[in-house]
Amino acid sequence: MCAIDCHRTPAVKAAETAVLGDTANQFKWGSTRMKSSKYPEAAFLATMTASTTHEVRNVLAIVKESAGLIEDLLLHSKKRGEVDPEKVQRAVDRIEAQVKRGADLLTSLNRLSHTLDQEISTVDLNQEVDQVVFLSRRFARKRDHEVVASQRMKNCDAYLNPLLLQMVLFTAMECCFEELPENSTIAVGVRKGGDGNVVDYMIADGGVGFPSLTPQPELWEELKRLADALGATVERAEQEYGIRILFDHGTKG
Repeated sequence: MCAIDCHRTPAVKAAETAVLGDTANQFKWGSTRMKSSKYPEAAFLATMTASTTHEVRNVLAIVKESAGLIEDLLLHSKKRGEVDPEKVQRAVDRIEAQVKRGADLLTSLNRLSHTLDQEISTVDLNQEVDQVVFLSRRFARKRDHEVVASQRMKNCDAYLNPLLLQMVLFTAMECCFEELPENSTIAVGVRKGGDGNVVDYMIADGGVGFPSLTPQPELWEELKRLADALGATVERAEQEYGIRILFDHGTKG
């Protein structure tokens, strides 16, 4: 999938302002974390909401630009008596693709908001990983990384706190973003392991061994603290770079 930022031409940036006003600098993304010692859950939800709505804003800007192109083509056809169907179709296809992306973003954000509905519930780890991967892509692009969902395993359910799970999965992602060199591809997968389930964060595309890392001890301790609150365990891979989150069958959080 092409990153939406690759379409952010000067015209798109101008369209962003026309659609939603000049709010591009309201959120600073030097760090993906919005630290809050009192309300970490609220800080996490605010971070994800701000990022997702920024992506939706880009979607609207691209739709506006494409609609403007169609309008220009129609005006041109009135003067010249002809219209380029290929150009019109490309603009329509672009609008359709962005509408789908916008719908997917809003669906994921809505799903994230519903993690507050129940303190403890049974969740599908595959679905939870897919969601955090999808919502993390903008954070990855900001650090010149790519993140993908990889291995999947059937019947990987866990009984725990859904919001805290998303916080753990995202914090592990942050560790990878901060520690790995630029242009890394992070693959997140789910598998069976021991008496429970495991979520793996590994370097994709044949990356083997330990690259030149930037250790993040504070972030790692935060991840361990959140995982402990969830009833899970985190550990480093032994032979190559990787993070594992282990869930036993009794995980409740």
